[in-house]
Amino acid sequence: MNDVLRTILERRSIRKYKPDGVSRSDIETVVTAALYAPTGGGAEPWHFTVITNRASISDFDARARAAMASSGIERIEAMGKAPNYRVFFDAPAVILICGEKVLRKSGRHLSALADCSAAIQNMSLAAASVGLGTCWIGLVRYLFERDSSFMAPEGYEPLFALALGHPAETPSARPERREGTVIWVE
Repeated sequence: MNDVLRTILERRSIRKYKPDGVSRSDIETVVTAALYAPTGGGAEPWHFTVITNRASISDFDARARAAMASSGIERIEAMGKAPNYRVFFDAPAVILICGEKVLRKSGRHLSALADCSAAIQNMSLAAASVGLGTCWIGLVRYLFERDSSFMAPEGYEPLFALALGHPAETPSARPERREGTVIWVE
């Protein structure tokens, strides 16, 4: 099996991180991988904000938990109100992924959500390939939809975040995939 397939099959979401910071070089490698993700029509409708300052990550986490606590969704509210819950799992780095509200090249919003998702997948695989762990935080786009200017440049909205750091856990292998999720038409 080649290294790419091995990385895809072995990568796991990490929810416990060592306190050590992540080198700027490793973060640049991860973000560069995002910039090479496929995009509809070559739009590249993304913007990445890299947060490595512990106080800024704590503030972002507190804002996210407050939004969760008032979300109106019982399970999400309970998580947001739990005193020890951390949205970003105390990761030493967080990357906020924002998508364009209106694509500058076409004037219409076509695929920012899908394109930014492809960028996150590239980042997750690149991080795993250099020994880092990640956890894709999809809840961000719902938490800040009313305050889309939060850490997003004008014309962009927060869609996702990626917790990034040195893993302090080794999650077990995934169970076998569900039957019936692939259909062949020959």
